[in-house]
Amino acid sequence: MLHVGIVKDPECCTDELLASGASPVNVTRPGTHWHCDDYYYDDDAGSDGGQGVCYDSLKGPRGTDQMWVPDGATCASPRMLYIHGGSWMYGSPFTTGYPQLASRLAAATGAVVLLPDYPLVPVGNYTSILRHAIEALRWLADHGPHEGCSSHGSAPLFVGGDSSGGGSALSLVLQLQADPDLLPGVRIAGAFFFSPWTNLMCNTPEYYHHAFARISDAGLRFEDYSEFEQFTGDILFQSVSLESSSDFNGNAIEYIGGNASLQVDPIASPYFAPPQHFAGNRTPALFFAVGDSESIMGDTVRVANAAGRAGADVTVEIHSGMWHVFPMYSEGCGSGSELWAGAHVINATGAFVRRVAAGRLEPVGDRRPRLHYLYSPNLDRFEETGELLPYTVPGREMYHQAMKSLSRAPMWAVVLSFLASGTGVFLAGCACGGLCVHGGQATLRRGRRVATYRAENGHLYTRLGDQGALQRKRTFLEDFVQDVPSSSRF
Repeated sequence: MLHVGIVKDPECCTDELLASGASPVNVTRPGTHWHCDDYYYDDDAGSDGGQGVCYDSLKGPRGTDQMWVPDGATCASPRMLYIHGGSWMYGSPFTTGYPQLASRLAAATGAVVLLPDYPLVPVGNYTSILRHAIEALRWLADHGPHEGCSSHGSAPLFVGGDSSGGGSALSLVLQLQADPDLLPGVRIAGAFFFSPWTNLMCNTPEYYHHAFARISDAGLRFEDYSEFEQFTGDILFQSVSLESSSDFNGNAIEYIGGNASLQVDPIASPYFAPPQHFAGNRTPALFFAVGDSESIMGDTVRVANAAGRAGADVTVEIHSGMWHVFPMYSEGCGSGSELWAGAHVINATGAFVRRVAAGRLEPVGDRRPRLHYLYSPNLDRFEETGELLPYTVPGREMYHQAMKSLSRAPMWAVVLSFLASGTGVFLAGCACGGLCVHGGQATLRRGRRVATYRAENGHLYTRLGDQGALQRKRTFLEDFVQDVPSSSRF
């Protein structure tokens, strides 16, 4: 069940707990230093400030990577380069939920996980980010979890990423397919992608069909959220479809440095890679996970189909009702229960890495990817659609329990219960109505009697006290409460 927090604030609730069984190590590689500065304007120079301006909240010196080492790792353990997402403009190995995700991946896969702190746009761009990823993979191939692990050829290499980082990870795979001499002797065994952004044209049909929307004709805005609203689409991207596509497109143009031709380049924009780019014995096994509500779901499906047509070992999991990069929300977004789909994908990634590391490749025989469309097994606990909605309503659980109890009761008991309830309500209404009518008439009679008495006996309300002081007049309310002598007219 989705939690209202993620609908109202998509950045509210990525996982907070680090997985046990893995430990972090900060890594400083040569030539990776860069700077993330605030934007400023130099009045004296009359120009924009420095070249290190970036949008991310983590300011200052950057370029330190983080490596997560699973307990018991050896020089022969798998090694994984993970490229974080964030539209190429945000994020780091140390923020926005990536330490939590990396620790989970290390524990689930048994692999050493390296997260490079690549230069974000506009400090970096497609070319420099891809180069940074290639150098990080080169370093990882020569460095394991301990000293003395250099050039240990028995350690299988993996790459992975989410969102924009998933797009860059796939670009890395395709670049090394096209030019293996960039990393002589280095071969990627497997690659995995969570909700990868692969289409820099940003024009797949899902931008329209999966646009975030409220199921209502009332004409209210999302800010008018109430407990009765229902939602559909990708809850992480809440702009209308045309605006969302336009925003993605502007982001993509900045990533490729304004070179619009790269929007359809098969390496920069893998959505446009034909099957032959995935052909050959150097093609790694591929694993994709995406939500069926995502506005970029097509970015996964088309690429996976192309890889399948080339005969690659490719598996796709599409999860019902899930949003963008949902494995980062496996703790359940504050709901108090695990997000099954998120935890499942992390475990499935672990199984994928272990299978490929053991050399058990499974090329698809019918030139199609292995496609799994998955529902949470918790669905059989729900008895109505409303229980799947992304909000909670006070008292709703009590209502559901009452309805379930009624549904299990014999029909004669249900009928008698409703008849008894209806009779009780009728009798209570009659009694209440009678009291109201009788009481209203009595009140009206007393009010008229008090008013007449006060008008006819006004001299009784102004008199001297024992010491000659003028006493105050009694109020109408005091006379009404205490009552006055009755008159024959009432």
